[in-house]
Amino acid sequence: MDNLSVFQPPVPGEVTLCEVDGRTHSMNYEYANVSAFTTSIEKHPNIRITGDMIHSLRRGNEAKSLFLPVQEPFLKRLVQAYSDQGVVEVLSIAKEFGPVIISNLASVLLNLINGVDMIRSKLTLKSIENPLLLLADISQTRSWLQSSIRCIAWHDYHTKIAVATSDDVVRIYSNNSTSIPVLKCKQQKNITCLACRPLSNLEIAVGCENGILIWSVDHSSLITKHSLNNVTLLHKVSHKPVVSLAWNKGGDILASASACDSAILMWNVEMNETSSLKEPSGYGNCVLKWSPIGNKLFSATSNLIFRVWECQTWKSERWNVLTGRIQACCWSPCGSVLLFVTNTEPIIYALSFVQSEMIFANSAQNSPNQAIPVYDLSKGDLNGLMVGGLVTNIEWDPKCNYVAVLFHDTSYIAIFRVSVRPAVKLLPCCLVVGCLEEKPVCIAFQGNFQGGACLSIGWSSGRIQHFPIIHSELQSSLNTTSDHLNTSSFYNSFNACRSFNTSRY
Repeated sequence: MDNLSVFQPPVPGEVTLCEVDGRTHSMNYEYANVSAFTTSIEKHPNIRITGDMIHSLRRGNEAKSLFLPVQEPFLKRLVQAYSDQGVVEVLSIAKEFGPVIISNLASVLLNLINGVDMIRSKLTLKSIENPLLLLADISQTRSWLQSSIRCIAWHDYHTKIAVATSDDVVRIYSNNSTSIPVLKCKQQKNITCLACRPLSNLEIAVGCENGILIWSVDHSSLITKHSLNNVTLLHKVSHKPVVSLAWNKGGDILASASACDSAILMWNVEMNETSSLKEPSGYGNCVLKWSPIGNKLFSATSNLIFRVWECQTWKSERWNVLTGRIQACCWSPCGSVLLFVTNTEPIIYALSFVQSEMIFANSAQNSPNQAIPVYDLSKGDLNGLMVGGLVTNIEWDPKCNYVAVLFHDTSYIAIFRVSVRPAVKLLPCCLVVGCLEEKPVCIAFQGNFQGGACLSIGWSSGRIQHFPIIHSELQSSLNTTSDHLNTSSFYNSFNACRSFNTSRY
């Protein structure tokens, strides 16, 4: 099994800008200009999240102190509290300001809610003393608690990227917009994940401490700060905090996972209806990934167990990791291969699914239920640079050519080329490094990038870098042709030469 020692070390003191025709380019940060090597991202939004941007919105509510209080009717206050902060705030106001009967009833309900929460926390196998520490541990964003950037997500078909920040705001950047839509409401607290809805102009699901918010963004509107008219709140008392979201291929079902709920909820967003997938485990869920072709759903608990669900019958096949839990995973664009990492081992594992109709067959010959280690990411010294270690996130680009790895405590992102014949193999591409003192915190591949791949990287400084991997005109032409044959070539390669055994991992 290969390791990171085969990578070419970055140039000391320079930031990595792009790769063009197999050659990695870097420059001193003060003079860094990716346009000197490629014009492929010249229209991409230039994004930097500064402290002033975050604090200015946080200070927005302080403007209320400049106005004299107004005596509002009791019912109007309840309606306003419900729209801003939810049921618990309504009960608190009713207890403090309502008539005696309503105040007593609200007090009883609040005590009941607090009691249920206390019982749930005692029954939870893993006691949660600090929910924020739990979210930081599960998150696929490095240093989630301290980072100004909480997560990023690209739209599948448009050059639009959503950026969630530590002030509980989501900003939408695009290549042809003069305004930046700002999505914020009271219920949107401690954002953990984003998911852009397929086959929509821009609808985005935001997972957070209080549930799920579905925003409908209108780029033609002159109003940049969207109101409650543009958002729908999806929540269940037992299903929060939400830590992972996944839309199916058609965009009509949203799957959600909670760190404190063993059930996976499947939402019909328009009808605000939900059903659940539940298998006995006693643990919450931390990772969801729908396969790109929509026939399988991966789910991982906060313990050893993970499952792959077959989406026609909703039957699942169960696996266990040896130690820890699944930290992150990614599907190949054709849905034939799943790569995953755990939170205790610096190793990338692979699962192969040869034929969708055989995935859950009882025959041992057809059951793809062994994970194969494909790359050793152990931390080591590379010409004086510390690289590798435990993984925070792993992403596969939509054209199936590259895999990017974000590490837990080293400052370099590893990008691999993917080979699938005769077996899954990761080949070294490049290591990406930022400027001095910058650490990568989150990564996402652009869905509609032409001519190669584009990895967007959120850095601890608040800067978001677009890192293009460009092929020559001839290579791009060949890749465009091969894209149409991508799915069949994957299936044929695995049918022809399959290296996975059938014993369970």
